Amino acid sequence: MKRPWIDTHIHVSDLGPGGQRRERMLEDLLDVLDRCDAGLRFVISCDGPYYGYMAKDPAQMLRGNQMIHDLCRRAPGRLYGACMVNPNFLDESLRVMNVCFGEWGFVMLGEMLQYSMKYRMNSDAAEKCVRLAARYDVPVQVHLGTYWFKDDTGGSSDGMDHMRDLLKCAERVPEAKYILAHAIGCGPTPNFVPWADMFLDTLAGVFPKYPDNFWIEIRDFQCKALKRTVAEAPSTRLLAGTDWTTRVGPPFQSYGTMFDVKEGANPFPPKVESFVGFLRAAGASEEAIARIGFENARSLFKIKSWADGAEKAAVGNRSSLFGKMGCIAPKGLIYFRRSGKFLLEGRKIHV
Repeated sequence: MKRPWIDTHIHVSDLGPGGQRRERMLEDLLDVLDRCDAGLRFVISCDGPYYGYMAKDPAQMLRGNQMIHDLCRRAPGRLYGACMVNPNFLDESLRVMNVCFGEWGFVMLGEMLQYSMKYRMNSDAAEKCVRLAARYDVPVQVHLGTYWFKDDTGGSSDGMDHMRDLLKCAERVPEAKYILAHAIGCGPTPNFVPWADMFLDTLAGVFPKYPDNFWIEIRDFQCKALKRTVAEAPSTRLLAGTDWTTRVGPPFQSYGTMFDVKEGANPFPPKVESFVGFLRAAGASEEAIARIGFENARSLFKIKSWADGAEKAAVGNRSSLFGKMGCIAPKGLIYFRRSGKFLLEGRKIHV
């Protein structure tokens, strides 16, 4: 039996770089899972051009997430959906979240691309999105720039600004679960200076003990900070989130290929056993490796079984009790699709 492995950070698009439709998107994506040396599962969210559209047009949020839903519903137990929104369009963001979590069974809010869509996590609008995610009991994956480089002009690589913004958001919504996206990683050359040690320093300096509601993604398992991460962070709070994308192909690059690197130039064999080898070299026990590669994600996303290609979506169909009328949402909330309202003990509430 193959080693089970869940990657929590995968970006996909059924549109190619030139905007052409990828007619065999699902088949080509599942081919990546099939040829992997592990029993691989993906948590998927939109890639470009979808998130670029979302930055300007609120209607594009449902379109992009519908693409994700279409892939997940045809590959239950292999693909799990993550809901991407833009809090600058708050009403539509909340509506799309209700659809993704209340009707489609998505398992995560994110990736929150604050740098791209020009919002702050420390804002009233983002707070409302995060609070709704907490009510659905799904984690929030927040972008942290992985490294700085010489010609950096901010944006996606401004990691410590992203960390500061995230910490302020966590103060606003302490009940939420946060995934520090691709926090532990490195670039393809020494010109890329990782933020990983600063992130670990920040968590150690800000909190008297490691926060129970923070999960750290490991993007690049060969990075120097992996040994420190394994030694200092609880093994129950580490995830495999490699930021693998469908930007090259099809056929798509093998899983294990570094972000923004061509497979032929990858500095190690692109396979899960390479990741496992790096973890062992960093001092991780076999128990910790199983947690990082699979068990932590299964628990966080409430994945209940592991039958190859046969299990149902992670949280099942949350809309079964009320048919086309409404669905049970977490913590006693009932969401009615026709009215778009939540009810709690017979009263309308606003989010």
